[in-house]
Amino acid sequence: MIGRRESPDGLPFRLYERKGKFKVSYGYKLPSGKWAFRLSAAANNAAAVAEIRRDAILRAEVLNGNAVQAGTTADLIERYFVWQESMPADSEMRKATITLKENKVESAWLTRVFGAMPPEAIKPRHIYAYLTNRAAKGAPAKANKEIALLSAVLEYGRRMGELETNPCRGIKYNKTRPRQKYVEAADLELALKIARERGGSYLVMALCLYTAYLTVSRPTEMRALTRQNIKPEGIEVAVGKRKKGQAQRNKLIEWSPALRASIDEAIQLHRTSSVYIFGNVHGQVYTRSGWNTIWTRLMKYCEKHAEENGLDFTRFTLADMRPSAVTDRMEGGDANIIDATGHSDGRMVAKVYDRRKTKTAKATK
Repeated sequence: MIGRRESPDGLPFRLYERKGKFKVSYGYKLPSGKWAFRLSAAANNAAAVAEIRRDAILRAEVLNGNAVQAGTTADLIERYFVWQESMPADSEMRKATITLKENKVESAWLTRVFGAMPPEAIKPRHIYAYLTNRAAKGAPAKANKEIALLSAVLEYGRRMGELETNPCRGIKYNKTRPRQKYVEAADLELALKIARERGGSYLVMALCLYTAYLTVSRPTEMRALTRQNIKPEGIEVAVGKRKKGQAQRNKLIEWSPALRASIDEAIQLHRTSSVYIFGNVHGQVYTRSGWNTIWTRLMKYCEKHAEENGLDFTRFTLADMRPSAVTDRMEGGDANIIDATGHSDGRMVAKVYDRRKTKTAKATK
């Protein structure tokens, strides 16, 4: 039985150090009491001692399940991100920073399921089982994105000469329905009202959502909005996504009284000298999990208020602001909707963001 260490030595669980007069050794003791390995070096050879210590810690972490083993899919995923991030920002092979951030979140599920497997052991049947199981848990679209990432990782393995085939090729993804959520003006107004009553982070987030609506922007574009984006003519937003080989593009949303008031109010709420307009209490960009936790609480407060006052209210998210803004602008006949979204053409706007239930057109003369 393994007991508590007499004094903390910074070594992983079950790894022990023994320093003798002539020899220093490191050993990992299994639950059975047997030694999984023992490494030793001459006590007067500092370089050799440091080397076996590093080797022992790495082996112990692997045995404890806290390190990625070489030759596994988890190892290939890690090396894929290192490869991506090592490329110049303007490389056509490098994914956009926003995409890589999303991919790292998506890779958690892949590592959980495929991480311990050698990449060459992954077969189409494993991928279909993954798609089926994730869909059964209510995440068919996320599963599709995760398998698309796995395909990119395995293709990297082919590039490195470690794989002959990519089992993700030819896979039929889960069928999904496009999200059709539209945020009613009354719901947004209620969220702003309750957020003002609560104050603090709730109000910062609500103002961020309102600004996203006014500027037709993506969640990541808003969460990372800085004081430098404030221009005399309006708010300049760096378009988050772009095609390969395309230079960074920006869109300028001219000031309106509502936009000016929203930005001014958010800045007045700052408790730090942060450059981020909608930063957290530490002046940093909200993480996705941190944002979701606080926003979910605000939605619960809104639901409670609506129930007590006999009002209709439906939860919504920061991601719902962009399509709702596009829908309202198109309903109002906005001729500059493509410029407002930052897209190169109107196909994506019409396919994804336009959520009008009834489309009106004038009769011909």
